[in-house]
Amino acid sequence: MQPTVESLPLFETLAPEERPEIASLLEPASFAAGEEIITEGGPEEYLYVLTSGEVEVHKEVVPGRHQHLATMQAPTVVGEMGLMTDPTATATVTARDAAEGWRLPREAFLRSLDSGSVAAHKIAYEIGRTVAERMAATDEAVAKIIAGLEEDRASADRDFDVFGDKLMREWSF
Repeated sequence: MQPTVESLPLFETLAPEERPEIASLLEPASFAAGEEIITEGGPEEYLYVLTSGEVEVHKEVVPGRHQHLATMQAPTVVGEMGLMTDPTATATVTARDAAEGWRLPREAFLRSLDSGSVAAHKIAYEIGRTVAERMAATDEAVAKIIAGLEEDRASADRDFDVFGDKLMREWSF
């Protein structure tokens, strides 16, 4: 049994009279373990509100090499960037185990926004908050990676200096 709209974090700011409007746009979605929910570079036509299961997010960083970005446990949303921007997926999302939830079609949601729906604007605000939180986490991860690279570079520079000193002291030409 799928949770009701009001029990999902994305929809908790909706007033009781706004919930049916959003609920009418939602379609049930279920995924088997290992099934791709969103494929990087493909169309991103839905926002997925996952109510059960766990998903993994990967990005192709160089051709043929995929980097694990996140593992997310329901309740969560995926596909939020495509809902609000260019509808081309920026990462691949795969069900780690069986997952269920709802999908919100991009076109229907945009029509609701264009019509001035207060409920749709509240959802857009919540999606913006989600994106901001995820970007903040990404910023922290990038800062740690850069700090590690700087540390490695400083260590490598020291190693090179030691090697150079040893070379000059011990080798004869």
